[in-house]
Amino acid sequence: MSQAAIAQSPGTEAPDDAVLLQLLDIAERAVSSRSRIPVLSLWHHIPSVALLASHLHLKWPGRVNSLPITPRIGLFPFFGSDFELLSQPLYEAQTAQTERQKARTGRLRIANGAWGRSDLYQDWEQALDRRRSKIGSLILPASSYISIDRVTETGQIKAGNRGSIGKFAPRHAPRPRILVPAKAEVTRQLVREFDGLDLVLVNVQNIRGRQLTRSVEFFLSHISPSVPMLILASSPADLVLTGALNPPALATTVFSAPIPVSSFEVKLVNRDRPLRERQLSFALDGLDTRSALLERLVVQAKRTWWATRQSLVHGTPREAAAFETLCADMTSRLPGEELELLSEVRRLIAEESAASELRQERRQAVIDAALHDSGSRTVLIIVRSDAAADDLRAAISTELGVEPSELFQLGIHVITVFSPWPSMPYDTCITAGYFGTNTIDMLFASRAKKRKLIVDPIEARVAVWDSERRFSAVLDLPPGAVESLRTLTELLEPHACPSSDPISLSSLFPERHTSASFATNPETPGKPLYVCICFADGSARQVPANARFEVLGRKRLQLQSVTAKDLSVGDQVVLLHDDERAAFSEKLLRLLDQGKFRQGSSTRSSWINMIRLVRAQTAISATTIKRELETAGVCVHVTTVNSWLPSSAEDDCGIPDTLPVFLAFASALGIALPEDVLKQWFADIHRLRVDHRKIGRQLARAIRGAYLSRLDPVTVARMEREWGLQAKMLLEAARVAVVDDVIPFTQ
Repeated sequence: MSQAAIAQSPGTEAPDDAVLLQLLDIAERAVSSRSRIPVLSLWHHIPSVALLASHLHLKWPGRVNSLPITPRIGLFPFFGSDFELLSQPLYEAQTAQTERQKARTGRLRIANGAWGRSDLYQDWEQALDRRRSKIGSLILPASSYISIDRVTETGQIKAGNRGSIGKFAPRHAPRPRILVPAKAEVTRQLVREFDGLDLVLVNVQNIRGRQLTRSVEFFLSHISPSVPMLILASSPADLVLTGALNPPALATTVFSAPIPVSSFEVKLVNRDRPLRERQLSFALDGLDTRSALLERLVVQAKRTWWATRQSLVHGTPREAAAFETLCADMTSRLPGEELELLSEVRRLIAEESAASELRQERRQAVIDAALHDSGSRTVLIIVRSDAAADDLRAAISTELGVEPSELFQLGIHVITVFSPWPSMPYDTCITAGYFGTNTIDMLFASRAKKRKLIVDPIEARVAVWDSERRFSAVLDLPPGAVESLRTLTELLEPHACPSSDPISLSSLFPERHTSASFATNPETPGKPLYVCICFADGSARQVPANARFEVLGRKRLQLQSVTAKDLSVGDQVVLLHDDERAAFSEKLLRLLDQGKFRQGSSTRSSWINMIRLVRAQTAISATTIKRELETAGVCVHVTTVNSWLPSSAEDDCGIPDTLPVFLAFASALGIALPEDVLKQWFADIHRLRVDHRKIGRQLARAIRGAYLSRLDPVTVARMEREWGLQAKMLLEAARVAVVDDVIPFTQ
């Protein structure tokens, strides 16, 4: 059903609404008792949390008896994906007002005709009464009715803009709002503004980033204990990591389908891990205290060593190569920073990188677990990175004598531990290592009957610690979940290294004694050469400072190219495979230029090749072209002319924006083509430019929809028809990750 149909049919509910409806009774308990209630939907995402706030205004007003018809609701944390949900056209104006009128009538009967301040007609309802013929039938987003007000770090509230309907609202009339934090430091002043609200929704689902986790913990510890609150989690680890279970929280409310007890199997690999880890610890001992740069490099060395140990690739692991490049480059640039002290660490990482037999042992154990189980028709394999997934697919397809693309048809699916949770149950789920709490989440989210872990002794110890402290620590879990976690711990314990320190092993980034923050870290003196980008799901990526990423949401429904060093905490970044740097939109446009946009792309290539040929024959300069253009009445700067000239056989270049300038530029170059041909070329190139801009907006919507699991079959079919199957596959290969921290390595 389309969004419009849902909005026009108040008796029907969207699929997401079925889950949100279950929260109404819990919200009633929280509001009536003025308490905070942790809500746990075991290994099923609670979708569209932000819509619960707008539904209580526009779709379900009065459904929570203890809440006003126009409740004051806060959302924390708040990202671009939440704003996009509130910016989707879901509510027909007339239907929304009708629902509110029904709620008011019911409240008046209960209160014997006494009005409450928050039950009065809101300004948008008054605007609708005045302009019913103009806006009564419109289907508008929540942000058109309700102001999305942002609270800054100083406690200042910045009112949101309400499109379409806000401009008709009378001044000084009651104005509904949803309160959210600005992308700024989370301070006491910011938190204090949430103290007077009727309900606060805190979404902690799959939060693993250190900065975001600390921000949520700060918020929960400083907000008034009497503020009604729902803390929404999908995994027990969500509640433990964010401190959501600390007083004054009530007992956790669990709502989920029954969880059957599943079988587990543990396969031990790489038994030399404890000894090798001890050697690394000796090599790193004391280095992190010598300088801030060495401290960051030590942390990166630990991360690299872990990633190299868990790699499945045949060649040199990408993480090891990137760390060696980082160290070699910075050692040559910064001779006074004592970076030569890292020589032993670099040697140990190089040894691990060269130990292909260890990776082969782990890889073969995974393949055997996947293929030697005749009772499993569908198998899900969890790996650390996209590069590992590609390499494992190639290895399994070679073993079976098929193409990697055929594995899906055979029921073998390989995904990374940071992928969205599976939407279908599997017969068997296999993890190629232990990659943090996300690993246990994936095992349970797969709903597999058989669960197999391929781990080394250190990974087994960390898994035991996480299972006991971050999952079993949540009381009132269903019996099936409790029994499964107990079984997992008992099977891992005999293989776990007894002498490891699980806290230091599971926390690769050291604690920082700074306040919680959604903002970028204070600028570090010096120019960044490389940065480590940490994401809210727990993943990380080390890249050159000038590597470019596509960011969603800085400009609504647009992708913006941003350098790694300029990323901010809270940015939503589109990521492809771990070993790729190219911008996502560029790759999609390249595919479309070979298909749907072939004519315009071919014309543009012909134009650029002709410019190269003319310049090769005449060596005409940009200054000369500028003078010729001025003679023709076109005044442009020489840098603009340079942007229209490709500098080498591989370089792209810009194209004049208007036909007169295009023709004058061709004449200045001495291109002797008929004017009607040049006009047709310009028309083709201009159409290509417009198509590229449209695709950029559509791509942002599609990625957002895929990220929020809101792509309907019609949209998917249109993507296949208009973009081509390859483009659709490319879109599905991407994920959206929220930046949690940006750690620079400066010169």
